[in-house]
Amino acid sequence: MTENNDTEELEELPEVTKRFYEEYDVELFYADKGTSGTFAVLERGECAYIEWTPFDSYDVNNHMSFDEWGVIAHDSTKEPSVGMPPLRIPISTIDSIKQEIGARGRACIIISTSSQRLPVIYFPKLDSVYRLIQCLKRFLCFIRDRDTLVVDHSRAGLHKVMKELELDGTATSNQVYKKIAVDFQDVYDTTLSGLSKVTNFLRGSVVGKPVSRPGAQTSKTAVTNPTPPEHLCHRPAEQDFELYDLRKPLDRAAPVARDEMFTRALWETHFDSEGRVCRVKELQDRIFGGGCQADLRQEVWPFLLNVYPWNSTLEERAAIMEQKKKEYEVLRNQWKSITPAQMKRFSLYRDREALVEKDVLRTDRVLEFYKGQDNPHVADLYEMLMTYCQYNFDLGYVQGMSDLLSPLYLLFKDKLMAFWAFVGYMDMVEAHFFLDQQKIQGKLADLSSLVYYCDSELYNHLEKEDSSNFFFCFRWLLINFKREFRGDDVLELWEVIWTCPYNTDYTLFIATAILLQERTPIIEKKMCFADILRYINDLSQHIDLHEVLGNTESLFHNIRSQPDIPFNIRTNILRIAETPLSSLGSQHNPERDFAEKTPEPADHVTMSRDLDESRDPASLLVENVSNMSLEPPQ
Repeated sequence: MTENNDTEELEELPEVTKRFYEEYDVELFYADKGTSGTFAVLERGECAYIEWTPFDSYDVNNHMSFDEWGVIAHDSTKEPSVGMPPLRIPISTIDSIKQEIGARGRACIIISTSSQRLPVIYFPKLDSVYRLIQCLKRFLCFIRDRDTLVVDHSRAGLHKVMKELELDGTATSNQVYKKIAVDFQDVYDTTLSGLSKVTNFLRGSVVGKPVSRPGAQTSKTAVTNPTPPEHLCHRPAEQDFELYDLRKPLDRAAPVARDEMFTRALWETHFDSEGRVCRVKELQDRIFGGGCQADLRQEVWPFLLNVYPWNSTLEERAAIMEQKKKEYEVLRNQWKSITPAQMKRFSLYRDREALVEKDVLRTDRVLEFYKGQDNPHVADLYEMLMTYCQYNFDLGYVQGMSDLLSPLYLLFKDKLMAFWAFVGYMDMVEAHFFLDQQKIQGKLADLSSLVYYCDSELYNHLEKEDSSNFFFCFRWLLINFKREFRGDDVLELWEVIWTCPYNTDYTLFIATAILLQERTPIIEKKMCFADILRYINDLSQHIDLHEVLGNTESLFHNIRSQPDIPFNIRTNILRIAETPLSSLGSQHNPERDFAEKTPEPADHVTMSRDLDESRDPASLLVENVSNMSLEPPQ
């Protein structure tokens, strides 16, 4: 569809002859407003289109010109003159498709063409995007550039020629066409991928392997993955091209045994005569090593979640809670006093209330505490979350918060304490729920770096299956594995995260440990993205917590003890302080020097900053490859 399309042109389009893909409840966002509809890939006559049709009725006589779609940004201030129109894009005009995790953890894509800027398109499930990309490969040839698929229009003529091989529409000719097309696609994609990986190796050999992090020379919402220096490709007998990384996987160390649980007897030794908690570091280390006795959590967690200061006396804690009770009542009365007339003019409040009401009705309803119709505890969850919207008005409510509040209320069984414990927890993870998803995307990038460093074979498989963005781990990191473990295991895991004595984000090592535990079925069964997503979801409630925690601590110490820790892991994840250059004299670290002074090069632009850019890239590639003494692994 072009900007001068009119109603008559829309009506004169040929009937749909084939429908290749269809997904319901796909949402288009424009000027901070979303409209749901049906998204399809279909064929009309000789042309293939992407089409989106809103669920709401739309008057074609008020068709909006395509310029009114505006900029692909949620902060656009331009309002459409009419309701959201249907969207129709000839597939042949698509230049690129960018994949992201957007608001509330939903998968989204941004489609770019040479002449149009389109709205963000949100899909209900992650595998919906995967299936769409697989479908579009029927019509387009993609070259991957991190989280963006760039269309190679130079092969459009080839597709046309291949299509003409379907001479009579018989099964035989169809099979011939499909076989030739698939084989050519595989060889072409593998060749390009192999060349890009040799290029990455050349760059890595000369200048190291810097990794972009969100917020540093990248777009705010781009999920940035490390560029692994994969070295070589060769063709084994009776197989397609396989890409091998010569980096040796990190040796697996024995799991660290869990300590004894922190008991009430030990807890009572940590108070002075006025009720202050003493030797806090020792207490936290004991909880990290062995967890907290179940019936002690109601007393310990208010300190871990900053409801009470560690150095507060019994008398001071009573005064603190009295003050918090008054504050809670003020916040609750603020939203409860909103009149129906006010609500009509308060769209933000209506949207938040609808989302809270929707989420509490499906949060942990299998638990006895929340079961049944008209359960008062479900009503209490609703009240506390609405009150939090008043407490933190900028953030409000985002899907997933109810998963963090529910275990707290189940533990304390007191609205007041559960609410303020939730406030303390949200202070720790608030950035997880920001609309730009900068924090989560940064964590996914760091997780990608860790998995590559620990197990390049697993990483290479994920990359081959378009899964190296680690979107399948999004839920893990968003709500700190709340849905992955059973009952008290979730509480013990959270205690470990809160009391971690290391200056790092321990959730990254927990996620890495789980993936390393599950590497064998993922690789041996050659799981694609949809299979991996399904497999990871099926792990929920079936993961052994103590096995994971033992492997996690072992993994952390193993990585930290390595002499060749990459710069991005050493500084961004382990957060090991660097020795200032001024104190080293002439002893410089080339990897650190480069990472600090040089912006990361694009994958397809140069192989190193030392190569002559005026020379033919192909000759440079051949020359540099010929100078390497690399042998394929035996």
